[in-house]
Amino acid sequence: MDKISVEGGSRLYGRTVIGGMKNSALPVIYACLLIKDECIIENVPRVSDVENSLQILRGMGAYADFVGEHTVRIDASSVGGEIKDFPLVSKMRASSYLMGVLISRFGEAYLPMPGGCNFGARPIEQHLKGFSCLGATCSEENGLITIKAKEKLKSAKITLDKISVGATINTVLASVLVDGETVIENVAREPHVIDLINFLNACGAKIVHLGSKIAVEGVKKLHGIKYRIYPDMIESLTYMACVGVCGGEAELIGAEFSHISYVCDIFGKMGLEIKSDRERIIVKSRGNINGADVITAPYPLFPTDLHPQFAAMLCFANGGGTVTEEIFPGRFGYVAELQKMGAHIVREKNSVIISKSEMHAAELDATDLRAGAALIVASLGADGRSIVNNVGYIVRGYENIVGKISDLGGKIKFIKEI
Repeated sequence: MDKISVEGGSRLYGRTVIGGMKNSALPVIYACLLIKDECIIENVPRVSDVENSLQILRGMGAYADFVGEHTVRIDASSVGGEIKDFPLVSKMRASSYLMGVLISRFGEAYLPMPGGCNFGARPIEQHLKGFSCLGATCSEENGLITIKAKEKLKSAKITLDKISVGATINTVLASVLVDGETVIENVAREPHVIDLINFLNACGAKIVHLGSKIAVEGVKKLHGIKYRIYPDMIESLTYMACVGVCGGEAELIGAEFSHISYVCDIFGKMGLEIKSDRERIIVKSRGNINGADVITAPYPLFPTDLHPQFAAMLCFANGGGTVTEEIFPGRFGYVAELQKMGAHIVREKNSVIISKSEMHAAELDATDLRAGAALIVASLGADGRSIVNNVGYIVRGYENIVGKISDLGGKIKFIKEI
């Protein structure tokens, strides 16, 4: 596997383009299995999770491929309900959306437990609760999930026990073609949930997101559409964190301020200057940032997917700060890696306490997608040349991260393994 080399100490200046949101593109791709027609999806990021999802659909009999740089064509009119590539499904968390679409279209789903980043258990009991409320029977044995509807699924009122993006999306996917009105309460509000709902509505669905609940009026069928994916909020925030640490000024073309206003307010209090219009966000930093304390929480509050990158920022911040993780309590694989760089960071239960540190280069191992991004943030601000291993995690969710940071003047490159 390739490595990434980062030479720290350079200020960042320039512009780069923010790509489509991986977390939107993936459920939209799987939702196309509900549609016996052709869909054209634009602004799709070329990341490995997307490529693998398209491969899964092709294995099921769909046409699913890029037909432009960031445009995907999917025709699922001839798919069957059998999944061919169990090993690939088991490596991807997003493959869990197969449950909702298969139970809706074929009345049953049989698949391995979905995988994903290694930062603790990510249970699916809320997904299964949604299916059960709709009338399906669910079982799990030896890592294999079986979901069956003996009769037609029936509309229901469903209250999720906790807010879950995945369970919200899966329950919507399962109920969109069910007769009657299904009401889902205690739902997630993330932009990628709204993006999926907008896509389905453009295809003929009747879904209304009402704050903490979603109302789904079932329709007989969905039709094909051309649709454009939202820009990636976490990619935008990651590059803003890089500028915060390094100093400089970056223009993020295509970034959507309304999706990240809560975090931008925190960044502003830390000393970053942020301006936005319909087409871009401009972020400036003197490279002399202040500390902050944050707690991860469901949208619109602080996103768990920014936790590791923010912790890396705090290593350079006057007064340091804390990050408390309330979503994925196992998301601390990055801590030991930052300590290799000289970070004064201590974990206490589900929090890290961080002091401003003299950060130096080191050889580092990415332990998951966002942890890998955090190591790049830290390496850009540290003295010397760092090497980041396990970059397969990083390319799962960041398209051309090396090229985009290079566009901003960062000294970063891939090292090919021989």
